[in-house]
Amino acid sequence: MKEVLVTIQSVYQYLEKLGPKKSFQILKSLGYEKLLSLTGKVPKERLIVLTQKLSENTVVELVNQIPERILVEMIRENTDEDLVYFIHSLPMEDLAAVTRSIPPADVRLLAEALGKETSVEILKTLGVPKSIALLKEISMKDFLWLVQECGVPPVLQLVNEMSVADCKKFIKVRGIEELPVILKFFSVDHSLAIFKKLGMGKALELLHLLGTKEMLELSHLISTMNLDSKNIPEQIHHRRSSKSTGTKSKSDPSKNLPKKKSKKQVKKKY
Repeated sequence: MKEVLVTIQSVYQYLEKLGPKKSFQILKSLGYEKLLSLTGKVPKERLIVLTQKLSENTVVELVNQIPERILVEMIRENTDEDLVYFIHSLPMEDLAAVTRSIPPADVRLLAEALGKETSVEILKTLGVPKSIALLKEISMKDFLWLVQECGVPPVLQLVNEMSVADCKKFIKVRGIEELPVILKFFSVDHSLAIFKKLGMGKALELLHLLGTKEMLELSHLISTMNLDSKNIPEQIHHRRSSKSTGTKSKSDPSKNLPKKKSKKQVKKKY
């Protein structure tokens, strides 16, 4: 009973800090039970700061569209500044999708490593559905390692132009460690050109056949040659050799001679 009274007191202190107009609008839209449950799980001071920086409609939409368990975890894992920036920068539908699919702790890692502005830029550039799909195939720590090795713009360009299926196939077959090696040697534009020309399946087969180092060495060797694309034929005809088709068999002349008619023997009568 004591805990309930303390929680109710926290609700009223929370509403009092917001001012009568804003607190009445939020209480009316959310209902007392939702507000009571939320204030019992999140520090009152944090709720006050967040609600003061957001409009009444945004607060109501946030509570209604994001499950309470996830919302509480979001507030615990991320700073007020980052949360407010994410909420203001992303449509509520996208924000709800991100919170349901990407753990709040991973969002915090992304914001801490790259900053809130770059984090939002990544989500917007790739699109929320593709970002979510990719982060199901690669952990946030591995993604941040890749960005650290290659830089944000190259990784964004690569992932933006490749399909999720091709990204998944490359990571599964070759591992994420080879991507920085290939990107640094060929550049993003040339790497994409190779993948598009061969298709991801054949590109992976070539890497498997030659090995990554040998493929890079061969590519460098070819790049030093003075080659003319005009000499590439439109079609290459393969010559077939066969003993049976090499020489025509000579016909037996006797087979062409007309057959002699056999003479019938007539018995003479004596």
